[in-house]
Amino acid sequence: MFEKFVIAYDHRVDLKYIERIKNYLQEKGLGYVVVDDNGETNDYPVLASIAYELYLKTKASGMILLCGTGVGMNVVANKFAGIRSVLPSEEGSAYFARNDEDANCIVFAAGKANDKYEVKICKRKMIRILDVFISTPFEGGRHARRVEQIGKIERGEKI
Repeated sequence: MFEKFVIAYDHRVDLKYIERIKNYLQEKGLGYVVVDDNGETNDYPVLASIAYELYLKTKASGMILLCGTGVGMNVVANKFAGIRSVLPSEEGSAYFARNDEDANCIVFAAGKANDKYEVKICKRKMIRILDVFISTPFEGGRHARRVEQIGKIERGEKI
């Protein structure tokens, strides 16, 4: 299960989301490290890459990524070896992502309200989804075989 997360976000994210996540993780007794770009980059691929490097370096057990729509961070996260990232819109998707796919990265849409199409998630709902994600164990069994198949695809092996 999860013990420590790396959190990263881009410039479009309302910082109230980050505070809500940090408070939740503290309440659960879980550790976290936040990628702070100090305004140097607003590029989500760079921020996700920094998060992944930190994930490996600190031996974190998961990542939490946020960007305006969540889509960009999710696409990038799934390029990293061993990362199975999801962008759930409700609790059921978070549950099955953990139970079936052993997902270790969760992404949220948290754009500021001035975006043309506001797709950000409600902060309370985000925490409910995160809670399901964190508290759901990987079932294993037939799902372990499928996760291994995903690993083979990542490594360019035939499945």
